[in-house]
Amino acid sequence: MKKHVRLVALMAALAMVLAACSSGSGDETTTTTAPSTTTTTEAMDDMDMGLTAVNFGPACAAVPMDGEGSFDGMADDPAATAASNNPVLSTLVSAVVEAGLVDTLNSEGPFTIFAPYNDAFAAIPAEDLEAILADTELLTSILTFHVVAGASLDAQALADAGTVTTVNGGDLQIETSGDTITVNGANVICGNVQTANATVHIIDTVLVPEMAEAMVDLTAVNFGPACAAVPMDGEGSFDGMADDPAATAASNNPVLSTLVSAVVEAGLVDTLNSEGPFTIFAPYNDAFAAIPAEDLEAILADTELLTSILTFHVVAGASLDAQALADAGTVTTVNGGDLQIETSGDTITVNGANVICGNVQTANATVHIIDTVLVPGS
Repeated sequence: MKKHVRLVALMAALAMVLAACSSGSGDETTTTTAPSTTTTTEAMDDMDMGLTAVNFGPACAAVPMDGEGSFDGMADDPAATAASNNPVLSTLVSAVVEAGLVDTLNSEGPFTIFAPYNDAFAAIPAEDLEAILADTELLTSILTFHVVAGASLDAQALADAGTVTTVNGGDLQIETSGDTITVNGANVICGNVQTANATVHIIDTVLVPEMAEAMVDLTAVNFGPACAAVPMDGEGSFDGMADDPAATAASNNPVLSTLVSAVVEAGLVDTLNSEGPFTIFAPYNDAFAAIPAEDLEAILADTELLTSILTFHVVAGASLDAQALADAGTVTTVNGGDLQIETSGDTITVNGANVICGNVQTANATVHIIDTVLVPGS
C-alpha cells in the first residue's frame, strides 16, 4: 500500500477561492502599497498572517456556508462530531467509526488533527482502501498518525515547530513554501478549522506511517511491483489465468515465456495441468536471462537436471497464498528440498528470491512470480 498521491485539481482556482475564504473576516481596511516599497520582511509578515487566519486555503470554499457542517457549526462540536456533519470529510468519518475512535476524538483534548478530505481517500486504489478499512490495527495506526494530542496548534504554530509527534508515535514534518504549508508532503488545503476540542487542518493526502508503508497484505490477490507487467485482459491476464490450469495459464502470459519453454522441455506440462492443488514459484523471464547463456543452454539440454530445478519450484497438495507461506516458514517441494519463506518490511522472499507478483490464481494453483531461478542445494 506504499503511496502518497497529491490532489492538485482545485489549485487552478486558487486566487478566486482564497478571496472567498477571506471575504467574511470582518472589518478590513484596504491599503495600497507601491510594489517597489514591499520588503521581504513585509512579505513574510503577510504569510504569517495567513497561517494564523481562521479557515484559510483553497478547499475552504467546499465547506458548507451554514448549518452544523459549516465552520461556525463545527466550532460548537468536538472533532468527531464536527467532522460527521461536514460532507467533505465523510470518508474520514467512516474510517474513524470503523476504528472505534469516535469517543477518543470527542474527548476533552485538546488535539491538532490533520483531516484528509474525501478525494484523498478516493486516490487510494479501492482494493487497498477496503483492505485498510478491514484491518482495525492498521487503520488505527494510520488514523492516529493524523492526530497530535495535548495541543491545539494553528498553522503558524505548526510551521514554527517544524516537527510534531502524533498519537501513533511517528513524527510529521511541517514545511512552508510561498503560500502553502505541507505536512509530510501533504498540502493543507483548508487550515485552522476550529472545533470545540481541536484545531483541524484539512489535507489533500492520506498520511501513511512508516510502519504501515512497510506492511504488505500477503492475502491480497496480485500484489507486488511486477503485477503491472501482466496483461490487462485476454487469456494472459489475471482473470484469464484464473480460468486455466497452471501450465496453460503460464503459456498465455508473456512474462513467463522462458519458464514455459523449460516446462515443455522437461515434459511437465501435463503434470502442472493436473488436478493439483499446487503452489508454484514462477521465475519470470528476466530471472532466466540472468543465468549465463551457456549455463542455461546446458540446463535445458539436461532433462534430469532441468526437472530437478523446476520441481524445486513446486509444492504439491496445497494452494498457499503468501500469508500462509509466511506463517509456515518452510515448505517442502516436489523435488524433496525445502524452501525458506521470510518477510522483511514490504517484501516476502523464497530462499532469498523476491516475490514480485504474489497470489496469482490459476484453476489449480496459487502462483507467486519470483525474480530468481531457485537452485536445489544452493
